[in-house]
Amino acid sequence: MKLKIYLLLILFFLVSCKKEIIEPAKTENKFYDKAYDFLSTGEKDSAFIYFNLAQNTFSQNKDSARIGNSMVNMAILQSEAGDYYGSQETSLGAIKYLNKKEEKLYPILYSNYNNLGITSRNLGDYKNAVLFYDNAIAFATSQSEINTCLNNKAICYKFLENYSASLQIFKDVFKNIDPVKDQKGYARIVDNLAFVKFLQNKNYDAEMDMNAALKIREKAEDLWGQNASHSHLSDYFADKSIEKSLFHAHRMYEISKKIKSPDDQLEALQKLVDLENPVHSKKYYKIYVNLEDSLTNVRNKAKNQFALIRYDSEKNRVDLLKAEAKNIENRYQILQRNIALGAVFLAFIFAVFWNRKRKERLKQEKIFEVKNTALKYSKKVHDVVSNGIYQVMSEIENTSEIDKEGLLDKLEIVYEKSRDISYEDLTGNADSDFKMQIANLTKSFSSETLKTIIIGNEEILWSKIPQDLKTDIKLILQELLVNTKKHSEAKKIILKFEIVANRLQIAYSDDGIGFTNNIEKKNGLQNVETRIFSQKGNLTFGETTGKGANVFISFPLKKG
Repeated sequence: MKLKIYLLLILFFLVSCKKEIIEPAKTENKFYDKAYDFLSTGEKDSAFIYFNLAQNTFSQNKDSARIGNSMVNMAILQSEAGDYYGSQETSLGAIKYLNKKEEKLYPILYSNYNNLGITSRNLGDYKNAVLFYDNAIAFATSQSEINTCLNNKAICYKFLENYSASLQIFKDVFKNIDPVKDQKGYARIVDNLAFVKFLQNKNYDAEMDMNAALKIREKAEDLWGQNASHSHLSDYFADKSIEKSLFHAHRMYEISKKIKSPDDQLEALQKLVDLENPVHSKKYYKIYVNLEDSLTNVRNKAKNQFALIRYDSEKNRVDLLKAEAKNIENRYQILQRNIALGAVFLAFIFAVFWNRKRKERLKQEKIFEVKNTALKYSKKVHDVVSNGIYQVMSEIENTSEIDKEGLLDKLEIVYEKSRDISYEDLTGNADSDFKMQIANLTKSFSSETLKTIIIGNEEILWSKIPQDLKTDIKLILQELLVNTKKHSEAKKIILKFEIVANRLQIAYSDDGIGFTNNIEKKNGLQNVETRIFSQKGNLTFGETTGKGANVFISFPLKKG
């Protein structure tokens, strides 16, 4: 929504004064709209109150642009009421809310800096007034606004008695004035230019130009302009013609009352006191004193009123902030409670979910454990019973005379081992001489057609091997021997044991048909591989298809 601004251009000290109301579009802020309603009917005190209320409402909504606009309007109202210091404070405070990069805010920025220029000039701070007018020019949106600020700037240089700078500005403005389209602006420049030339050079004849400007203003019914012309002409004739000076002073006084400008009335009365005869001078002096006292009282009252309004507003704002802080604190406590309840609820849901998952995991682990147990016993039956029986069968096959008692003893051992599987007692006589166990194992597979050669089967070597590893090695070798006997058609088996770099290395080879390129690891070889890997060992099959089988096994040994 386009922002509008109530522009009050109050030009004191011989500058034409213009008041303009730009009606804004309606907003959602009822205080803001009401302020403009009061402004349009001339109820300026009420307008100030509602602009202040609107500012507080916009502050809650963080509407910076309208906060600044409300404050600029308040500052202009303060300036018009003569509260120049209060006006400056409000205008300066508005700057931080107005984004200088937004072109739609240029009219507001222009009015604000122009107001700061006016208040500074009315406080006699002409140097700062010049700086504020320069800022206003930077945000002017028309040549008319630029000319107004330049005119005011030139007036400041006049009061600083820098007549050269003042004249140069008036001459520059004169070049940009269209006497047809802007008769008031043209008359103002002609009048000011002539008057400043007179101030610079008391012998300069300014009467013709100033009278020409007055006639233009009278034709245009520009009372503010006529007021300024009569002021200049009265000062111009003060040392040349008392009658003419007095005439223009009276005209200024009459017009200043019509335009209701107390400052111009005081200026006119001051001239009349200085120019009139003693009788009339005394009368005008009394009027001057009464008016000055009245104006001072009115302005002091306005200052106090504005200050009181701001104080009450600030107090209400603080109370509102306290109430909001209390509400926030209450909402925070409710939020904390809700978070705690939510956390408890989530913890409960998590506990239920975790417990359910735990039960499912335990169930799966139980199933897995049962499967592993079944697989474990299946392996043991294969390794202990099947291979044990096959070993006995091989021995019978390779022996010409059967020792019935010995055969029964061996079958008894296999039977005992099969019965002890569930008790994990598979070591048999592992504690006996392991060298002899390995020798008897290989011998049981030897025959006239199959010879077994063992290298490195020494007691000193097996003394360095842990008992659990010995058990696995015996079962691994038994599986390999069974596999060779069944499938390889080998005539010779070589088995070598040695310890290298703290690792037990076993090399198993035969001269049979060998392994295929893609070795199919059925139960037997799968069990071999599983046992090797369970002891963190390595297993390698040599690629010797048609030339025999080579198997390399190694196990890490603990340093000690």
